[in-house]
Amino acid sequence: MIRITFIILVLILTQFANAQVSMQTVLDSVAANNLQIKASSENRDAEVAFTRTGLTPVDPQVEYGYFPGNNTAIGNKSTLSVSQSFYFPTVYSRKKTGAKLSGEKSGELHRFNTRNILIEAASQYLELVYLDKYAFELKKRAADAENVKALFEKRLHSGDANQMEINKVRIEASRWANEFSLNEARRTEKSQILAAMNGGRTFALINPEYPIWQLLPVDSILSKAVHNDPVLKAMGYEQQIAGNNVKLQQSLWLPQFKAGYGQETIIEGSYRGVQAGISIPLWQNKNTVKYAQSQKQATESSAFAYRQQLKSNIAAKYQVAVSLKNNFDGYQKIAESIQSQDLLQKSLRSGNISVLEYYRELSSWYETYDSYLVSAKDYYLEMVYLKQYEW
Repeated sequence: MIRITFIILVLILTQFANAQVSMQTVLDSVAANNLQIKASSENRDAEVAFTRTGLTPVDPQVEYGYFPGNNTAIGNKSTLSVSQSFYFPTVYSRKKTGAKLSGEKSGELHRFNTRNILIEAASQYLELVYLDKYAFELKKRAADAENVKALFEKRLHSGDANQMEINKVRIEASRWANEFSLNEARRTEKSQILAAMNGGRTFALINPEYPIWQLLPVDSILSKAVHNDPVLKAMGYEQQIAGNNVKLQQSLWLPQFKAGYGQETIIEGSYRGVQAGISIPLWQNKNTVKYAQSQKQATESSAFAYRQQLKSNIAAKYQVAVSLKNNFDGYQKIAESIQSQDLLQKSLRSGNISVLEYYRELSSWYETYDSYLVSAKDYYLEMVYLKQYEW
């Protein structure tokens, strides 16, 4: 019998564990199904494809001319010319390097868009965890209030309670029933938001729990942020693009070549031969190198400013997270140590305290427990900012 009971318990616990959907599971699903992420991915692919254009020499030119003579003595004349223009090979090498760097930058910007959506999804999930835990507490409060109301309605019939007391217990019962209904509406809203972010696919979120997160040292978080922040990495590629563009503009000051084949046919015969030309860059590219160097300096300054701002933001967020963690731990200890609800209800039933005293003491407990739930939510929401650099 004990063996059968144990097996049933294991099966129930296994089914319960499988029903739970962790935050990481939600984020993985959103990353795969979110329509905005898919659109961002398609935009990235389009930008990468665009960067691969213009990397080859211009198309060859073919010219043909036909000139009828004004008398039969001179006859007709025709010309044919085929030519190809091209830059120095270094120009094409610089263009290919720039295209590759631009593609990498587009990838980082896609990561930035994806991360922002995942941050929002994580925040919605954590809000839902809070509402779920609050719903569990509200259900207990509503049930307790109904029990107290039933008790005093019996006392009213027996003459052991007055109208003031019955009004108070009815108000409390209605209050917690309404609060529970409102909280359920908010839970539904969060679930619908997550489903929309998941491409319309709903999650079976049964008893969602906060993730097991450890607050790492600030230096570790800063190191991960500097190496993984997509905006900073995109700026790094922008710096490389600007540096490559300086070299490209310098290469464009080298002569451009033209080679081809020509033919001219007249009544007496024809002429055939090769053609060659060179363009001397004198005015067309004036100030282009100077402009490219200015752009390079501007991108370096922007990247440095962003890096400093990123470090400052993380340091500030870290201090807030530490404070919220201490606040959360403090409320958790208080919530675990105070278990006076049953004692209060026994005192009320035995007539040792009045209904007003009962709700006054209970209100203090409710306020403390609500602060505990809110402190947990605030801490985890703040942690999302610090944890994003691990995604």
